[in-house]
Amino acid sequence: MFSLLFAILIVPSLLPSTLCVPHGVWETIRPPGTSPPGCIDSYPGPFSFQPVDHPTPGIETHCMKPRTLRAVLQHGVLTDHLGRIGSISLCPDNLIALGPQKQFYGCACGDKECHYDMKIADYCRPIFLKIVLLVEC
Repeated sequence: MFSLLFAILIVPSLLPSTLCVPHGVWETIRPPGTSPPGCIDSYPGPFSFQPVDHPTPGIETHCMKPRTLRAVLQHGVLTDHLGRIGSISLCPDNLIALGPQKQFYGCACGDKECHYDMKIADYCRPIFLKIVLLVEC
């Protein structure tokens, strides 16, 4: 099963630990390990995600807007609306998994927050990526 290496994740060893640069992944890269039990590698509709400090029950539904990140998941391959790809699984607790891990790191990146699969700087905080369902409104 594929796991997550989402479009905004980068290989931290390629950049200095204080540099935060979002960019896309254009080829499928399989992370080591298997997904947690019960996680799925396909989802029938568009979804997005939001960072949360702690896993919480339930799932939110948001209206799709022109700048909303929209992703689909087919056989472990995630593709976003810009054509960037990654490998993830969606878990029953509504969290995204990268291999066996569900914890990511949010790092200040200009006026945004970038998300990484490891802590790239001291100012990064531990987060989880919670699934958000998207609907036309």
